[in-house]
Amino acid sequence: MFPSLIRVISAMLFISVLFSPTNGLDRKISAHLNPGCQGCSSNTTTLVYIRGEGKSDVLHQIWDFTKHLPTVLLSVGSLNTSLNIQWIENKPIYFNWTEKPWYTFAATIDKLYEYDDIHDTGYINPQYPQMEYSLKRISWELQESILTNSEAMVHVTGKIHNRNNNDAVISIKLDLLPFKDYAVELPHLIHTANSTLIDVSLVNLTTSFNASRYALHFVLASTDNPTDTMHYIMRKSLDDEHTPGVFEIIEIKTPSLYDSKEGGYLQFRPVSYTSPKRNVASSTIAHVSQFNRTMMPRDSTLSLFFKESQQMILVQDMFVSFGESGDGYYKQHNYTAWAYTMGYGTPPEDGFSFFVILIISIGLGVPIVLALSGVAFVLFRRYRQTNTRTRFTNED
Repeated sequence: MFPSLIRVISAMLFISVLFSPTNGLDRKISAHLNPGCQGCSSNTTTLVYIRGEGKSDVLHQIWDFTKHLPTVLLSVGSLNTSLNIQWIENKPIYFNWTEKPWYTFAATIDKLYEYDDIHDTGYINPQYPQMEYSLKRISWELQESILTNSEAMVHVTGKIHNRNNNDAVISIKLDLLPFKDYAVELPHLIHTANSTLIDVSLVNLTTSFNASRYALHFVLASTDNPTDTMHYIMRKSLDDEHTPGVFEIIEIKTPSLYDSKEGGYLQFRPVSYTSPKRNVASSTIAHVSQFNRTMMPRDSTLSLFFKESQQMILVQDMFVSFGESGDGYYKQHNYTAWAYTMGYGTPPEDGFSFFVILIISIGLGVPIVLALSGVAFVLFRRYRQTNTRTRFTNED
């Protein structure tokens, strides 16, 4: 019995590895740093263009820090679509498409807010004392990059200039892996060929209030009806195997995605971390505000990209704030890290991993096999006893 069970488990393990999603790429990607720029410094100018070619479309991604506001744009178009970027010195001035994309979704982090959480809730409230800090004041430096046909990744850091603390840093890492799998770091978000992993860290920021917390201000834009609205979805995940203690997933969907399967999204767990060593002990809550209609930031990548169609673009903003009652506020650790994915198409959903299914199967299967074996053994003994008595009777 047990050798057979071991053989079955070994076969299932082999099949799971053979058909693992990491074994095949879903899009053929090519990534370039500052394409077409002759006078760009690789350290201080960071614009990454990624072309992800699928079977029937191309997903174009732009990660831009040249105008100081961290911006990600996703545009999907036909296989014939290509993009050329025109520059003056180290600034892009025009995005030239050979064909108009079918759909575009974009997000930028334009401001950092420090607020006095006087009620210790973690939420940013307009009635709380607060200070606004424009990220236009930040100069970004490229620390690390990987640009291959199997991964596109950049890690940039920016120092906050008007603070007394020279160690105050905002760190942002963007990573595209063109297959479906879980991210290595907590909260282990799911990445696909249609999405980018984005990780933001606020390190050693100076605080101005007794109960200071920080919030990121997002501007979201999409080629949807400007009178429509983004949609906030919170759903329960099946288990907390990948993010211990967190059973919720939050999705911000564009109207097109909410009404169909084609559109843009942000996806994340409502959790952030107060230490570079991420675990349950260092976790706290990430909160999302309501959406408000707004304008694109002036002299931004968004305003440049949508220059000829701003009046036809849906533009809304939101806050993501960090903290919960009793966590000691930001000054307790001087560190906050939060991760999210930005993508196109149907957001990926959690499922039980093969190993969880295997454990459940073994937990249920072994007792059943033992019970059936016991029943078979009893029946076999009764059959032998009955057969023996019959043979003895016939001999008499």
